[in-house]
Amino acid sequence: MSLFDIPLYLNGFFDFLDSPQWKAWPFNSGYGEHLFPAVARLLFVSLIIGAILLFLRLLFGPGGPLRDKELEEEARLETEQERAEVDELFAKGEISEMEYKIKMKALED
Repeated sequence: MSLFDIPLYLNGFFDFLDSPQWKAWPFNSGYGEHLFPAVARLLFVSLIIGAILLFLRLLFGPGGPLRDKELEEEARLETEQERAEVDELFAKGEISEMEYKIKMKALED
């Protein structure tokens, strides 16, 4: 295969995509249509990507069944360290009680 064959292959690929069985595919170009089909395709793709991201978040997110246990322990230790720092700042009087409550609420599990 040489570089001169690439346009020939691309032409054949685009001819395949222009066949009638691909006209209803939700990822076509959207030219010559009204606004609703293009928006519907965009929502369809967004829904699929959102479902994939949610699925991955549930599997690998905090407390997920496939999440590495070392990550959980590391996150717990980091949170404890941040809480100790906030306690120390409050004890020294560098932050007010309101700031202390806000920061501790942000560090809750």
